[in-house]
Amino acid sequence: MPALSQRGQERFTQLGSVPPFTEGYYDSKTNPSGLINLGTAENSLLSNELLDYMHNHFHMTVAHLKYRSALTHVASTIPSTKQAVPRFLNKTLKPLVPITPDHCVVGPGIGAVFAHLLWHLCDEGEGVLMTAPFYADYTRDIIYPAKAIQVIVPVQQTVDSLSPAVLPYIRQTILEFQNSGGKLRVLLTCNPHNPTAQVYPPETILGTCHDNGRLVRLHLIVDEVFANELFPSSYVKDPTPFRSILSMDTSSSGVKVGALVSYNDAVLRTVADSLSSTPISSAADALFTAIMNDDEYCEWFLTENRRRLTNAFELVARWCDFHKFPGVFMLIDFGSLMNVNRKLTVEEKVAEFLHSVRKAGVRLWSPALSQDPVGTRFRVVFTLPETNMKLALYRIEAAFNLSHQPELISG
Repeated sequence: MPALSQRGQERFTQLGSVPPFTEGYYDSKTNPSGLINLGTAENSLLSNELLDYMHNHFHMTVAHLKYRSALTHVASTIPSTKQAVPRFLNKTLKPLVPITPDHCVVGPGIGAVFAHLLWHLCDEGEGVLMTAPFYADYTRDIIYPAKAIQVIVPVQQTVDSLSPAVLPYIRQTILEFQNSGGKLRVLLTCNPHNPTAQVYPPETILGTCHDNGRLVRLHLIVDEVFANELFPSSYVKDPTPFRSILSMDTSSSGVKVGALVSYNDAVLRTVADSLSSTPISSAADALFTAIMNDDEYCEWFLTENRRRLTNAFELVARWCDFHKFPGVFMLIDFGSLMNVNRKLTVEEKVAEFLHSVRKAGVRLWSPALSQDPVGTRFRVVFTLPETNMKLALYRIEAAFNLSHQPELISG
């Protein structure tokens, strides 16, 4: 069999031996014993309503059956995401400098756009600076295809990694990496943050930008995928207001649309060219153009989404209170469920915990993937339909012989 290229073989080795996922996910009708996925950040609270809208408003033209240039050419009169995305972002994010189609590149999902962007910003072995915990799939997109490296800011457990208190740690990491001969190229933040689901105070962003200009000139990437999903609750009545630096995704990760906004012409032109071989599908373009151009529907959708987010959050928050689990948004520390009587490492305890919840029919991801300094703290996605969420929490209780919260039983 012909061999892979050297870089292909390196990539294959990096992937390692991943056990096949054979259980299948939960479906009340077709797979009632399947795993309920609480580890993937997908919002299913309005899935049925979004599907109804798509079914009733999906319209394609002959141009949609051709290469993407038929939609994006300057003379094209067909509505597309080229115009709809900047219009939507201007309306919802209210940037200081209005976004035009010339400031925006649309691709098949934020992960794809991000990976292409890093390939153009970083040479092999150059660093992407970020704090922990972080969105675990950043690792995938930083390594491939750019072959850049993550430079993680070591932050103590007692320090809020989004607060201005993190700035000295960032400065120290920059200096140490430079003194070791390394070269930083990118500073990456996620706001609102994944997985902590908190908003950066303006002081942290401004302080980071000031240090960037004073210590080292880096490309600043801000992932704002959750920009329109801030909501109040009885636990946080007035969440920190979100202020956009200027990105976009929706509650339908299976229909890929992602956007890069920049005022750097070289970045935009090179990323746009590299995405020409893997463009957004015309079907996805037609669907989301219709949605983003429908102001009345968008206003209803975003308002209703925030209302349902509040209710879904409070369901899980009450469950955490009942069991006295420490939780920040939905980073839940399950350390109290791990065997404290045996001399195991944190990694071994986490592995046992994951095995137990998976056996009970719930899927979570290890905190090690996001390098969370609290090694027993898991991101628990709460945006499932209520019946599925209640069943998942009930299964976790059953796995560890916990008392069942009455709300789950009565529900």
